[in-house]
Amino acid sequence: MKWPAPLLLAPLVLPLVLCACQDNQARQQNAELSRRVAALEQQVKALQEAQAHAPTVAEAGDTTIRAAAQNCALGLARTLEEYRQNSEEDRYPATDDLELPQSCDGQKVKWKALKPQSYSFSVLSDSGQELAQQSGP
Repeated sequence: MKWPAPLLLAPLVLPLVLCACQDNQARQQNAELSRRVAALEQQVKALQEAQAHAPTVAEAGDTTIRAAAQNCALGLARTLEEYRQNSEEDRYPATDDLELPQSCDGQKVKWKALKPQSYSFSVLSDSGQELAQQSGP
């Protein structure tokens, strides 16, 4: 029995057709994976750039300390002004009459001057560095 030529070629052609389908599918999967890898690489690069510009822990701590000192200085200046406005003599309090505001808890306040008509002070770090200052009027 003689087989027709197309049937004889079928065992050879069928694997080629299947391989071609698999190649197309593999190419699509590879293209999708390449796209996803490129997107992830962009995200990593953006995170690395953001991290390079982010403040260090020490810088953030220093900023927080300075902000707390400035908050204390503003609160104390406000307290002094309120005292003067409510005073019959229109004067600032003596140090014995002054109660530091809560914002100054744990802060070092160094008085340069506290007179009936003027005041000047600094808020210092633990090492004695001036972090904030106020004076009036």
